[in-house]
Amino acid sequence: MDATVLETGSRVISTRGNWARPGLALLMVMILVGSSSGVVPLGAQDDPGIARLEMKFERPRQITVFGGKGNDLRPDGVPGSGRTYWYLPYTIENKSGIDSTFHLGMNASSDKNRRYADIALPWVEKAVERRERKLLFSRVDMLKKNGAGELGIDFAAGDKRECVAIFNAIDPEADRIVIDVHGLIDDIEVEELPDNGVRLTERVLRLEFHRPGDEFFTSMDSFQFEKKSWVYVTHDFPGS
Repeated sequence: MDATVLETGSRVISTRGNWARPGLALLMVMILVGSSSGVVPLGAQDDPGIARLEMKFERPRQITVFGGKGNDLRPDGVPGSGRTYWYLPYTIENKSGIDSTFHLGMNASSDKNRRYADIALPWVEKAVERRERKLLFSRVDMLKKNGAGELGIDFAAGDKRECVAIFNAIDPEADRIVIDVHGLIDDIEVEELPDNGVRLTERVLRLEFHRPGDEFFTSMDSFQFEKKSWVYVTHDFPGS
């Protein structure tokens, strides 16, 4: 991505590569909460000089997990009824030939104005692993490895990892889901703003699924992949 894309009279202070600045993890979390975006040509991610992860994904699925000791208990200590979650199995691989640290994140939204974020729930991850019959890397493992303050994942060239993103129950009336995957490309534009704030712009992979038929049919099995595209996601952080 050319720096000229961001020229608005303010100075671009960093482009591409790992951007070392205190609070990056916090800024990335804030980006996941709310951003503006624009479509990026599909070939834009192919610059061989940028570290990037290739992602393969499956259709979203649904799982119901019942409470157990220490998990989902009511105030009286009795396990509540089963809680339903949906999850996205995916695989990421570093085919760029460049060792790098990636700050991965995933959020989603439905056509009914509901928002979802990849959440860390160990007991749900275990239930998903039992169903999928394999170990999966999730936000739980990311936090266990790094703690809450830094969510970067080191990926050497050639590394490959099977993963899962876990979300709270889907709105039963939803018939479209959009999932934004952040951090697959180590390419963040950082622009100084006139108030001493910063503007971060990154490329995000957007996955879109739709569910044809009865909108009250709540099985995730009916969701079908529609399309994927790269988008620019921009967020402004005001100065102090």
